[in-house]
Amino acid sequence: MPETDRASALTILTTEHYTLQMVRTATIADATGRAGHLLTTISASMIALGFVAQIVSPRVLLTLVLVIFSGLFLIGLATLFRAVELVIEDVQAGLGINRIRHVYGDLEPFTRDVFVRQMHDEPEAVEADAGQTGWRKARRPRLIGTALTVAGLVNLVNGLVAGAIAGAASGLLNAGLTWSIVIGAVVAVAVISAFGVALGRIGRRGIAPISTRYPRKTRTEGEPP
Repeated sequence: MPETDRASALTILTTEHYTLQMVRTATIADATGRAGHLLTTISASMIALGFVAQIVSPRVLLTLVLVIFSGLFLIGLATLFRAVELVIEDVQAGLGINRIRHVYGDLEPFTRDVFVRQMHDEPEAVEADAGQTGWRKARRPRLIGTALTVAGLVNLVNGLVAGAIAGAASGLLNAGLTWSIVIGAVVAVAVISAFGVALGRIGRRGIAPISTRYPRKTRTEGEPP
C-alpha cells in the first residue's frame, strides 16, 4: 500500500474508532441512567406507601400497591426494552472497534503484540473484552453474563415488581398471607425467566446481521488471542 494511502487509511480508521468509542460511552451512560431513574422511582413509591400505610386500612393499602406498582411495571418494561437496545448498540460498536483493531494489525504488523483487547469481530470477542469469559466454565456462561448486565438488573427488578402486584392482587382476593407470598414469588420467577429468554433472543437477532470478517479461527501466527 502506498504511504499516502496508508496515512489516509489510518486517519479514517482512527476517526471511526473514536466515534465507536463515543457510541459505547453514550450507551453505557444511557443504560445506567435509565436504570437509576427506575430504581429511584420505585424507592420513592415505596417510601410514599410506607407513610400511607399508617393511616389507611390494609385493603386500601393493597389497592394502592396494585395500582402504583402496575404503573411502575410499565415503566420498567420501557426501561428494559431500551436497555436491551443499548446492549445491542454497545455490542455492535464493540465489534466495529475489534474489526478496526484487526486492520491496525494488518497495516502495522508489529502492533499485534501491543494490543491487550480482542482483535476479532465476533460476539465472543466482545464478551471476552467485557469480562464474561470468567463464567466460561459454568453450564450457561452467556446466560450468567447477560444476567449481570444493566438489562439483567432491570429484568430482575421488573420481576420483583410483578411479584408484588400478584401478591397484592391475591391479598385483595382474600388468598391469605402465605398464599399471597407464594403466588407473588412464582409470578416473579416466571416473569424474570420469560423476559430473560425473550430478551436474549432479541439481542441475538439484533447482532446477527453483522457479518464476521475476522473470526478467531483465522488469526495469524503470533497474534494475541
